[in-house]
Amino acid sequence: MEPEGLREAFAEAALDVTPSVVPIAAIERAGRRRRRRRTAAVLGAACGVLLLPLAVVALRTDLSLGQGESERVTPPAASAGPTPSPSLSMAYAGKVRIVTPGERVEVSPGIEIWLTEDGKHWSEPDQPTLFRSVSDGNLDLSAPGVSVQESAHDGVSFLSGIFHGPGEPARVEVETVTGDLDGTALTLAGEPGWGVWYAEVKVPESQTPPSDSPSGVTERVTVYDSAGGVIASQESAT
Repeated sequence: MEPEGLREAFAEAALDVTPSVVPIAAIERAGRRRRRRRTAAVLGAACGVLLLPLAVVALRTDLSLGQGESERVTPPAASAGPTPSPSLSMAYAGKVRIVTPGERVEVSPGIEIWLTEDGKHWSEPDQPTLFRSVSDGNLDLSAPGVSVQESAHDGVSFLSGIFHGPGEPARVEVETVTGDLDGTALTLAGEPGWGVWYAEVKVPESQTPPSDSPSGVTERVTVYDSAGGVIASQESAT
């Protein structure tokens, strides 16, 4: 058959064929699904890229916080060791100290005082132990009073004595020929009603009383309680 005849035969056959309807709606839905999947994939990749540095930052923050907490850890407190005993010399000058019976206190170089229930004991260089009783009746403990003992060593006068009266001592004031000074009190625990005071003063030679003088370096001793009340006071006591 000639080519022109073939074309005519195909044209006639095509006229007899009814074309099917094109599924435009389905094609559009499929296209939208493919676009959504591509968009989700792109966003997921972008979020992953963004979250990676955030995760690194968070990790670094956690690490830095951990380091900060470790630096703020309080070290264990050092165990408290025994408190060193204070010097028994003039470290207690102007204070009140409670002592145990028989406890020796070095109140000045070469001079020691210790208290027992029956009175005051003290020792001085090149001297035997001295004693003043509070139980032999020589001191009237029923009324406030102060006694005084004086001695001189190397140009320094050591003053001491017994005080007695109601109340707990808090301060001792000693008036001397050279001026006023604070004394120190020693007492036993339990409010025994008496105690020992002492002080030390350097007296110029021009103010040193003669050895045969009835008056000494001490002019008055006054013992006060914590409220400022007078426990005992005596002038030129001997």
